[in-house]
Amino acid sequence: MENFKIIQVFKSFNRKDMKRFGEFIASPYFNKSKIIKELFEVFEKHHPGFDNRNFTLEKVYKKVFNDDKYDYHKIGNVISDLYQLSEKFLAYHSIEKKEFYIERNIFNELRNRGLYKIYEQKHSSYMKELIDRKYKDEDYFYYLYEMSDEFLWYATLKKPNTELNILQTEFDQFFSYTLLRLLRFYNLMLHERNQNNVNYRLTMFNEILNYVSNELTDQTPAIVVFKTILLLLHTKDRKYYNDLWELKERYMDEFKSDDRNLIYMHLYDYAAYMVNFKGDDSYNRDMFKIYKEQIDKKIMIPEGFHYFNFVNIVKIACRVQEFEYAENFMKEFRSSIPKNEEINVMEFCYGTIENVKGNLQKALKHFSKTNFQNFILKVQVKILLLKTYYKLGMFEQALGMIDSFRHFVLREENLLSEHKESYTKFLILVGDLIRLKESHSKNTGFEVNKLKNDAELIPANPFRVKAWLIEELKTL
Repeated sequence: MENFKIIQVFKSFNRKDMKRFGEFIASPYFNKSKIIKELFEVFEKHHPGFDNRNFTLEKVYKKVFNDDKYDYHKIGNVISDLYQLSEKFLAYHSIEKKEFYIERNIFNELRNRGLYKIYEQKHSSYMKELIDRKYKDEDYFYYLYEMSDEFLWYATLKKPNTELNILQTEFDQFFSYTLLRLLRFYNLMLHERNQNNVNYRLTMFNEILNYVSNELTDQTPAIVVFKTILLLLHTKDRKYYNDLWELKERYMDEFKSDDRNLIYMHLYDYAAYMVNFKGDDSYNRDMFKIYKEQIDKKIMIPEGFHYFNFVNIVKIACRVQEFEYAENFMKEFRSSIPKNEEINVMEFCYGTIENVKGNLQKALKHFSKTNFQNFILKVQVKILLLKTYYKLGMFEQALGMIDSFRHFVLREENLLSEHKESYTKFLILVGDLIRLKESHSKNTGFEVNKLKNDAELIPANPFRVKAWLIEELKTL
């Protein structure tokens, strides 16, 4: 029975969904088959687990048809019909959540049936409701455009050659919708290109960039914010970072939760860029503030929280010496970690805390218990293990890690080219540093200066490899 699609659908239903589906198929408008209703009643008794040993196709057949002569095709056809009704129910369930979809079709039907007086009253009332909405995002502009388009059809029939301004209004609303969608696409694609080395084709990017930079006058908060994000991603200019902070403070309440997350994400990405590529550790405090604000404002909650963010929050809190905050966060959000990653994540975080506190043996013990499959977290563990081996004077283990890490970097296609180059040079220089220490040579001035110069030439600072190496060289 598990292989039947209808069972999989029913398993996704809660008790309320099952009740409503029962009401749905009880309506003769949707279903006139008594057999289907009886089949559903049998299935309903086994919801939600459908794991009773008596729940077999043969026994379901007997209950529905009251017939001992089992016919697989007969019961299979009825189950298929019930599944088709479940698809229709899911469609109606989705439509009910989209009030605009329903309203748009009501207007269409009123117009087609010539119910113009009702149409005008409802259209005027609904337009006012739309205009007064709090969130002026692309959905807002799309709904306005749809309603203007609908009214243009009405005006063409009822008031020909009047209301000529509607076309311009409709165009402006559609343009605002399109511009916001394009800005959102570009921002996400630039973000993914920077994070995951994906080479997207940004059609018309230069034209849109020129328009928003030189011609755009619309001060709608969503347009201004997404424009600023685009300019920040494109130029990496601190001016736009500061502007985005100011816009966040001014307009945050005018955005839905998903868009609030995006604003924080792009602020965080720039701060991380300044730390990882420019070596400016002053931005660590900004990164901590960004995460803390999202948690304090319940934008980030344990439900639906990603364990990548879990790891990052602990790391950033430790960088700015907020150990108590890190430990309290781990207790509050631990339930968010998938069970198959819980040991990895918690051991990594405990290791991070101990490492920053200087308890290197404890840190090494925790890091050694991790076995992440994700390549980004694999990289971080390898870097931390290598640094810890070096600090503890475990040079043989460190050289072994350098060798395995070098092969990993060569194989991993998802690493940014700039990061690959940085890791490769970092590994070479750490190896040189170890060999220099093991040589016990007193005439190391030239070698140390050469290592310092080579370290400064590392192109990026992913996971602080460049900054750490420079700091270590200063101690020689």
